[in-house]
Amino acid sequence: MESSGTPTPPASPDPAPPPPPPPPAGESASDKPGAGWRVLAVILALALAFACAVMVIAMADIGDTPTCADVRSGAAPLPSDLECFDGSSTQKTIALILGWPSGVLAGIAALVALFFVVTGRQGRLVLQLTGAAIALGAASLLIGSI
Repeated sequence: MESSGTPTPPASPDPAPPPPPPPPAGESASDKPGAGWRVLAVILALALAFACAVMVIAMADIGDTPTCADVRSGAAPLPSDLECFDGSSTQKTIALILGWPSGVLAGIAALVALFFVVTGRQGRLVLQLTGAAIALGAASLLIGSI
């Protein structure tokens, strides 16, 4: 009770409900990529699938080919196609170590590019995987050809 003698006002039955929460900070419909980006992603997926196939075939061929030094020394027989790897065994090993992951990353990037085409998400991941595949493939080819 108050000393002034005025009665306390009655409590309101229900306070006003809080305002609704703001929409999530994720992508809105306007943030989705347009048809042009999706068409480019389809083309990129096809190019990456081709690059994947080429790298896998090339690495399998390099892996089965003896070095020319081994053929000259008699440590390895002359292959039926009369071809040998014209580099050291270290170059061959490094080329294979960099080349196989390049082919695998190109295949994964192709799949993620198709995911981007369907959903419009993970575009940055497509570019990162593509860049890694290109860097490893270029390093493998450069080291293998020196």
